[in-house]
Amino acid sequence: MAVEYRNLMEDIVLQNLDVVMAAEGGCTCDSCKSDVIAYTLNHLPPHYVATRQGRLMVKLKSYEMQSRADVVAAISEAAVMVAKNPRHGRN
Repeated sequence: MAVEYRNLMEDIVLQNLDVVMAAEGGCTCDSCKSDVIAYTLNHLPPHYVATRQGRLMVKLKSYEMQSRADVVAAISEAAVMVAKNPRHGRN
């Protein structure tokens, strides 16, 4: 029997990433996006699910105003941090 689980916070961050990064005006190359995603996920609580019902519950919660604000704020903070020290500009 295969055990399947997923951190739905990854999906929620990815859904909001492009809009927030564009608003911050920083670099949106793949390297910077990866760094922003990693930083963001390390600063948000994970939402692991193993069932369809769990996925629906987390998806509903992600649409709550405070949850969305927390995700957007974390992405914004990450984008600012990465823009100050982008990995692609290093020699």
